[in-house]
Amino acid sequence: MLLSNTIALAGFGLLTAAQSPLTLDVDTNIAGSVIPGSIYLAPNNVPGAGPYVFSLSGSTVFNGAGKLSPGAVYDFQPCSYNKTGHFCIWKGAVASGYGTGDALVLNDHLEVEQAVQNVGFHEFNIKQSPNRSNGAVTDTALLTVYTPVRRDLSAFGVPNEDDQGWVIDCHLRAVDLGSGKVVFDWSSLDHVPLSESYVLPTGTINGLTERFAWDYFHLSSIDRLSSGDYIVSSRHTSTIYCVSGKDGSVVWRLGGKASTFKLKGLKFSSQHDVRVVKDDGNILTLSMFDNAYNTFTPPQGDSSGKIIELNVAKKTARLVHQYNPPQAGFQSGDGGSLMVLPKGNVFIGWGSIPFVTEHTVDGRLVYSAHFGVVGSSASSYRAFKGPFTGITSA
Repeated sequence: MLLSNTIALAGFGLLTAAQSPLTLDVDTNIAGSVIPGSIYLAPNNVPGAGPYVFSLSGSTVFNGAGKLSPGAVYDFQPCSYNKTGHFCIWKGAVASGYGTGDALVLNDHLEVEQAVQNVGFHEFNIKQSPNRSNGAVTDTALLTVYTPVRRDLSAFGVPNEDDQGWVIDCHLRAVDLGSGKVVFDWSSLDHVPLSESYVLPTGTINGLTERFAWDYFHLSSIDRLSSGDYIVSSRHTSTIYCVSGKDGSVVWRLGGKASTFKLKGLKFSSQHDVRVVKDDGNILTLSMFDNAYNTFTPPQGDSSGKIIELNVAKKTARLVHQYNPPQAGFQSGDGGSLMVLPKGNVFIGWGSIPFVTEHTVDGRLVYSAHFGVVGSSASSYRAFKGPFTGITSA
């Protein structure tokens, strides 16, 4: 459901660093090599959880701690809506690795200009969609919906009445923010068999109840190609899918158990935040945060950022750049993000490890900072870097 009325969010405000319950501690900041901008975080599992903006020096620019309570917040970022700068954020309840809540578009008064209700936190990506008939541009939000459904899971060791266990059907949902119309909906269960998963029913995803439904797919990000097809990342199949924007069929798979591509010097698993960097016909460049770990299966090495190139015609994929963590032993079990910045720099949020870093195109670390207590459960599902022009009094 989409809300179109403007709603004021009381309680947001600008605070000084001394008033902020959370700090960003800068470890590395090489002058002249770091791209200017502000750092957007939505930390969880910390005192003062909420949306924050920090300067590169670590000072608090904006603090929204606790102002959207109750509930968790994710994906706080600068975004474009109606051709102007806005803020986007997700707010809701999270349990067993997924959540249900509202994707909010805020103006510079921190009023909600648009909202989509009952969606997940794993993606909130606004794309501008030109209308070929009249040239008008509409804003389309790419979102996730996680829906527990009944299925026969006896082949996967899940006993239940009538051999009907519970599994999560992950949906890619595209919503026209102007009209509220769902313009595309894709179901993982309709197109990806359960057998592609590397994560079997266990623990909090044992498939025995609706609350603990088996998360066989775990949709972790969505982007869109110029053709109108979608790039879908699945953490639990360790696969990147190209999904037809016309009929929802799987056009190709990268990685996982049934890869369409031959991988050259490239491996990844449990990945997040797969983005289209360059879409040039048969040559497709993607970025990703390679977790190499998902908390359910053994780590495959340290997490890292990666830029990869696909030759769609020849069905080959190669590693172009890899961005390693600031120290060994970074194994991020969930979340993580990579932004390609001007001049080729990349900005990385390390998900369940409370760090952000920036690297030059050749991999040199030029910025590193951490928040919360390192080694604790402090995390920010994604981290963003971009302009911050301030908050306007209503």
